[in-house]
Amino acid sequence: MRQPPNSDFSRSLPPLHGGLLWLYRLCWCGLAVGALFFAMAEHGAQATTHAFGIAKTILLIALATLLLFRRPRDPVAALLSLAMLLWTISSSFQLSTTDQLPQIIDRFRFLLFALTLLLFPDGRWQPTWTAKVAAASAAIALLGILETLGFVPTTLFLPLAILCIIAAIFALVSRFRSATDYALRQQLKWVALGLVTGVGLILCARLGAALSAQAERSSTMDVAWDALFQTGIVIIALGFLASLLRYRLFDAETAISRSAAYAALTVSLVATFGGTEALIENLGQTFLGSGIGSISGAMAAAVAAVLLNPFHARVSAWAEHRFQPDLTRLKRELPEALATLGTNASTQTVARAVLPRINAAIHATRSALLIDGSIVGAEGIRLAEARSSVEGAMPAWDGNEGNEPFPVRLTIGRIVGDRRAMLLLGPRPDASLFAKEDLSAVRSVLPAIQRALSAAVLQEALNEAIEKRELSLRNEVRDLNSRLQAVEGKMATLGGNLPLV
Repeated sequence: MRQPPNSDFSRSLPPLHGGLLWLYRLCWCGLAVGALFFAMAEHGAQATTHAFGIAKTILLIALATLLLFRRPRDPVAALLSLAMLLWTISSSFQLSTTDQLPQIIDRFRFLLFALTLLLFPDGRWQPTWTAKVAAASAAIALLGILETLGFVPTTLFLPLAILCIIAAIFALVSRFRSATDYALRQQLKWVALGLVTGVGLILCARLGAALSAQAERSSTMDVAWDALFQTGIVIIALGFLASLLRYRLFDAETAISRSAAYAALTVSLVATFGGTEALIENLGQTFLGSGIGSISGAMAAAVAAVLLNPFHARVSAWAEHRFQPDLTRLKRELPEALATLGTNASTQTVARAVLPRINAAIHATRSALLIDGSIVGAEGIRLAEARSSVEGAMPAWDGNEGNEPFPVRLTIGRIVGDRRAMLLLGPRPDASLFAKEDLSAVRSVLPAIQRALSAAVLQEALNEAIEKRELSLRNEVRDLNSRLQAVEGKMATLGGNLPLV
């Protein structure tokens, strides 16, 4: 039987209170103490690995503390906080450990982490099949504990746990596609960035550790794999933390774009270096009859260095187009829209064409155009309010200021004569200011705005001159008519009836 829309599955979990809240706090304190204790213990780790573990523990406990105090009654934040502490403890042991305690702790960590994914961010079982995945996760966690204790001879926990996590990630994707609230979509983007980056690092660490175990052991590589593993855990936690605390939600696209650009650039340069080195080495063996040693590596590095800037430009453009389409659309469409206005547009018309597009692209709550200390157009704020807040002050700078309602002011430049124009921007809905990419995109369209404003100001000056001339002519005609009427009146009183020439 299908669940009706108003069923319990569509409701959020209630906030923690009473005994459940105190149980959460007691568990949190106990796990925090346990995390510190296991981090300080050696467990046979090298000094460098031990230092990485302590740093990871301190950072994760700090993140869990933020969740405890910033979201004390949020059940999803509570699940994530406890999962982070359990992960801190289990990751304090070596990856290949066979001890029962860290494995049992890891089973509980898996369960809490799976529940966090299934309920994130508002505690709803959405889609409704996530409740079944949660029940399956609990059963799989119990199976893992029984396997660890030796009561069950199977080894099914790991593949089944991976399937549950994959199902939970699919639930996040489904929630993202069906979400209409922009803030919720931004939260899910932060989580996706943390999961993709963190899980990628963890998988690389697991794979590297497995390969190192089959080959000759290298202490340096063991430290590197462990550092990679710990970093992956921290990045996953940071993604969830930024999302739950709604910290700079509107920078999610920027972070994703930068991460994708750096990853693609790294892969491109490594592939270029490896391919060039192999090609030069083969050419040396073919024509010289022997290898050319380190020369091939040096030449490959030189080729990679030469291609760095072109690669960076192309990859950055691709990442912005793929992950920040609003900025790409702004830079492409705004100059075209201003060009279609022609030369008869007023400054108010230019403002109506410019400000809504800028607000939509960078998620500004309000914006305004300022010419010589006078507001000529505003968006997201009443014109009278905008004028009362900024008119009379014409800052001679370009940058950020903490004053509301327009903390960001960008100089457009001189338009006609000594007249200067500025673009005023309000903060984003979460009160944060803009990323470098946002301001760079806006600055790229300022020359087009400057040209449109210059043409509009000239047209307004011309229209004003024409109106003044027309008014002067109307006054002259009115004066002539008055004089003629006066002459006619005098002639009528004299009895004359002379025709006017």
